[in-house]
Amino acid sequence: MANNPVKKLWNSMFGDDPRELQQIALEQQWEMNNEMYAYNWGITQDNYAFALESLALQKLNDAVLRAYREQAEFNAWQNRENLRLYEYSKEVEAYNKGVESYEEQIEFNTHAELIALVDADRAYQDKLIAFGFQNQDLLMKVDEAFEQGNLDKEGLQKKLTQATNLKELQEEQLTVNKEWDKAQAALDSAGLREGLAATKAEMAFKSEQARIENIQALGQQKNLGQSGRSAQKALSALLANHGQSQAAMADSISRSESKYMLDKRRVAETLAYKNKLSKIKGDEITDIFNATKDDITAAEKGIDLKFEQLQDRTEFGQEQIQASIESAGEQYLSDKNRIEIDKHQADIQATKLLTSVPTIQPAESLPLQIPETQFQDPQKPTPPPEPVLGANTIPSQGLVQKASQVMSIAAAASVAFSDIQLKENITLVGKSGKGLPIYEFNYKNDKNQRYQGVMAQDLLTTDYANAVSTGSDGFYQVDYSQLDVTFKKI
Repeated sequence: MANNPVKKLWNSMFGDDPRELQQIALEQQWEMNNEMYAYNWGITQDNYAFALESLALQKLNDAVLRAYREQAEFNAWQNRENLRLYEYSKEVEAYNKGVESYEEQIEFNTHAELIALVDADRAYQDKLIAFGFQNQDLLMKVDEAFEQGNLDKEGLQKKLTQATNLKELQEEQLTVNKEWDKAQAALDSAGLREGLAATKAEMAFKSEQARIENIQALGQQKNLGQSGRSAQKALSALLANHGQSQAAMADSISRSESKYMLDKRRVAETLAYKNKLSKIKGDEITDIFNATKDDITAAEKGIDLKFEQLQDRTEFGQEQIQASIESAGEQYLSDKNRIEIDKHQADIQATKLLTSVPTIQPAESLPLQIPETQFQDPQKPTPPPEPVLGANTIPSQGLVQKASQVMSIAAAASVAFSDIQLKENITLVGKSGKGLPIYEFNYKNDKNQRYQGVMAQDLLTTDYANAVSTGSDGFYQVDYSQLDVTFKKI
């Protein structure tokens, strides 16, 4: 122990006397108590000054918030009043426009009705004029048909006269042709006879000339002085040629006679054939004339029948026109009734353009002035007893007061304004253990300081609605002591 360096150091500083050591301890304790007294009293005065500053700031903030809310309430009232007057002016404008549109539509309906009636009158008059022209056309067709029928009958009579004249002319022409055919046949017969006589005379002349030529040839042959068989052959040849010539001439005459008989027969048959043709032609002329007469008679009957039919159709057409005129009159009355009904419906439809007469809503009362918040000034601190030398325990009143002030501040901090209307720049940063949303924000009158906490409006629909209350200024405040979230500066 004697060699303990700590003890050596202690003895060198304080000595070995216990009373001396106790005195030193008391003095040191008293000095420390004085220092703690001065420190605690300074802290207490600082806290009091801070509380005064905080109260002044709170009063300023309360005045600003109250002025802001009063202005906001007045602005809202002014906006509602302006909206009320604006809506009323718009209702009046819409009503006046509806009345104007209604009057314009009624005027338009009246003009449209007048135009429709004029069109209906014009259409009815057009139909009457058309029916008049149709009736006139029917009468004109009857007159034209009567005149045309007379002309056709006159034409048929002329055609009958022409047919009679043509028959007489054709019969006279047949008589002339028959006489001509007889004369022509007689001439042809005489010509044939003369031709046959001429042929016979020519053949007789040629026969005589051939006989002379043969005699001359025989004489010439004999004068040649030939004898014997050669001379005989020559003479026989000459005789044979002469015989052949005579036979040919006789045959030609025979053929000419046969041809004469045939031609004469042909002339006779031709004359008989032409007589038959003339008879047939006469019968044909008679038949054509009779057929023409029958056709003319039938045509006259057809003309009379067509005229009678046209008269019947004309009477029927006039009956139709009369019925159409009556129908057009009924349709005209129906069109006028329909036009009046359409105008009435259009007038009824126009009433839909009208709205009820606007009435202005009663004005809303001016917002009440927000009462001023009553504040309590912090209690002015009193200095604690000064330290006494030799006292082992000196109540640290400064610490007690500080603790009470801290508790007071903590108690005050447990209830904070949490109405979303007082906050801005709000950011969701997480959720508490019980699922409550936690935000960072700043108050609208304190833009440089950020806080962390909840929104009162979030709690109104949860199990923590009891933690929300309404302050004297009308804004929501939250008792954080009931939540698992701490309200704090950040």
